[in-house]
Amino acid sequence: MSPARRFASLPASTRAYAGLCLASMAWASAFIFGKVVLAELSPLTAGAWRHAFAALVLFPFAWRARRSANLRAALLPLAVMVVCGGVLYPWTFMAALHSTSATNTSLLIALNPALTFLFAPLVGEHYTRQGLFGIALALIGAALVITHGDVAVLTSLAAARSGDLLAMVAAGLWATFNLASRRVVVHLPHAMTNAIVYGLGCTVLFALAGPERPLQQFIHASPAALGSLAAMVALSSVLAGQLFLYGVHNVGVGRTVVFVYIVPVLTAGAATLLLDEPLLPAQIVGGAAVLAGVYVTTRAPRASVGEPVRRYAGAPVRE
Repeated sequence: MSPARRFASLPASTRAYAGLCLASMAWASAFIFGKVVLAELSPLTAGAWRHAFAALVLFPFAWRARRSANLRAALLPLAVMVVCGGVLYPWTFMAALHSTSATNTSLLIALNPALTFLFAPLVGEHYTRQGLFGIALALIGAALVITHGDVAVLTSLAAARSGDLLAMVAAGLWATFNLASRRVVVHLPHAMTNAIVYGLGCTVLFALAGPERPLQQFIHASPAALGSLAAMVALSSVLAGQLFLYGVHNVGVGRTVVFVYIVPVLTAGAATLLLDEPLLPAQIVGGAAVLAGVYVTTRAPRASVGEPVRRYAGAPVRE
């Protein structure tokens, strides 16, 4: 049996977890490639082009699977995904970065998986104490990695500060996007969902970036910046986006989002290897806590009492 067939014969949950590990590496690569891109393109312009090219890549796959889609049933949660994830989140995230430090923004955005997990019962996924412990452990580990073990950073957070408040709002928007995806994945092919979110989202981002002349920025960008942008499109937008929705469909949104906490760990490791940034003991401890938290969360017994998972024609059945 070939490796591809052997992998296809594995349980859907096993394939989903393997895909989410790969998605975490793809998301982490965006921070490395993003440094090259943002040296020449503004954040809004980079985000707009990234979404636009991702939508173009996914469009043929979405079109081919259009007959299996139940767009009417998915319309409301899909609209929530577009508004929260395709429009408001990138806008709020950029505004937060402009008003507070990158460290504060990363810490507060890290609340997203925890918020998603806590509100998962709204979409029929009840959690267990073991799952709560796992998500809390992963959150603490991510905080250690992001802050380099500096507790003073945590005490500097303030909801009264506009940038920190915006970052908290961004985390809530991302969590809302995650929860809405749980209702969409059972009605639409994943490529169609992402193509719609990216396609509609990029139109708003281009409108916001209009004064920055995004076309001129793109034309005058160096080959290194354009190559890095292409890598972000292929890896963190297209590949990771598809694997994320596959995970939501097969193991649920609560177990899927915990893999987001692996991203800062991989980013820290990549920065050490590629950018010669130091890897501190606190980050190593934090990384171990993240991995332990992910393990505990994914091994927690299921406690879902929501409606049975329906599926669009040709979609995998969640195991």
